[in-house]
Amino acid sequence: MDLTPIIPAIELTVGIVAVIVLDLLGRGRYPWLTTGVALLALAGAAVSACLQPAASVDGGAETVLGVLQLDRFAVVFTVFCCLTGFVTVLATVRGEAFKTPGGEFLVLILSAVLGMNVLAMSVDLVMLYLAFELVSIPGYVLVAMRRADARSNEAGVKYVLFGAVSSAIMLYGLSMVVGLASGTSLAALSEAIAAGHVTSQPLWIVACVMIFAGFAFKISAVPFHFWAPDVYAGAPASVAGFLAVASKAAGFLALIRVVGATTSGPVAAAADPLTAFLPDGGVLIGIIAIAAVLTMTVGNLAALRQGEIKRLLAWSSIAHAGYLLLLLATWSETSIAALLFYLVAYLFMNLAAFLIAGIVIRECGTGELSALRGMGRRNVGISVALAIVMFSLTGLPPFFGFAAKLQLFYAVFDRGYVWLGVIGLVNGVISLYYYARVLSYLWFHDAEEEPAPSLSLSLFDKVFCAVLVLPILGFGLFWADAWGWAQEVARDFPLIGGGR
Repeated sequence: MDLTPIIPAIELTVGIVAVIVLDLLGRGRYPWLTTGVALLALAGAAVSACLQPAASVDGGAETVLGVLQLDRFAVVFTVFCCLTGFVTVLATVRGEAFKTPGGEFLVLILSAVLGMNVLAMSVDLVMLYLAFELVSIPGYVLVAMRRADARSNEAGVKYVLFGAVSSAIMLYGLSMVVGLASGTSLAALSEAIAAGHVTSQPLWIVACVMIFAGFAFKISAVPFHFWAPDVYAGAPASVAGFLAVASKAAGFLALIRVVGATTSGPVAAAADPLTAFLPDGGVLIGIIAIAAVLTMTVGNLAALRQGEIKRLLAWSSIAHAGYLLLLLATWSETSIAALLFYLVAYLFMNLAAFLIAGIVIRECGTGELSALRGMGRRNVGISVALAIVMFSLTGLPPFFGFAAKLQLFYAVFDRGYVWLGVIGLVNGVISLYYYARVLSYLWFHDAEEEPAPSLSLSLFDKVFCAVLVLPILGFGLFWADAWGWAQEVARDFPLIGGGR
């Protein structure tokens, strides 16, 4: 058996064992050593994934045991999650949670990324579910690690309870699908649907609802979103960023795989753009379209009245999940390319936002928006960085978020579903208010106590912020190559049943 496709997973596993052994032998006295090993494992896995000879599915992608498949999608998402884990470890060193992350924290991050790597390659429903749990369980512990913090404990309990219920519902739905398809592989499911043996069954609708419930929890989509604000607020900012970016991306990847197996090619373009609402692509596509509208609307409206920065970013991430669901609802090659492009922009924007939030909480002792009063005078650099991130999250030019939303809405309108696009644009306008509210605290509100002390950051903090923020501006101005890359990757993803 050729083990080449799972080299990144092997490296992450070796990293987990090495961190455990070093932490035990050193009795926690050398955190810099275990941190270095963890960073090396994440970087090595990302590099190995990039060097993998990944092929398109049509070109004969490598498989392992018939349940893992190495294609370009798997490579892209493995690198994506390794990069997020790498940034999370560094952010934890400088964030409000720990001065130096302990060995157990590093093991949990590596384990979650390992689950994401396996999830990226899963083409079997059983393996997909197991990888899903390998991603989720470390997340439960990461949220509740600060045992002396009541908010962290509350967040951990809520996360576990919501996760257990949604996982059970999803597993029951998957068991129905396995029975209907007479097999556990996505290929078997696709063949059964093409033959008409599955979608004609009333049980198929129930199974689709249950499966989407599990995915909705992972991507924090309505109505399984209630855990996100409390969990993000109770967790360290670096962990919240990890959950908002890597965990959400893993959920979307798995959902892409399942949607690809259950649809018969791209959704049909709307015959009458003025009356069409739900895309014509089957039960699961219809569920996703309704969830997209509810998710972005609820997320944006709830964010309007948030007074704590991590809770605001939590509701913002819920709204962004709704935008991404729009792309799945209008399933096409352009939509898949736009989703990849948007996720890359989302990585830089959200990681930068949570990194800056962690720095503010560390320096000010609170995450309330009132702590940002007069920050524009106290530290111009971090205020400008946060302003760039907020403008980009809104989708204003010339930032990366604008290019990402431009391609997103083009993909939606290109299929003729005008009302879905209009609802998304209206939600974008709503989001401008609460992002601008953050900027008003930075620049237009004086500090409550005068004179406010200046805020001095270390060189590490400055460089770290710049590394995450500068791509938001750079890709916003020169995004053509990144968009071309996303289109190239999307062409390798099989839209089952024919046409692109």
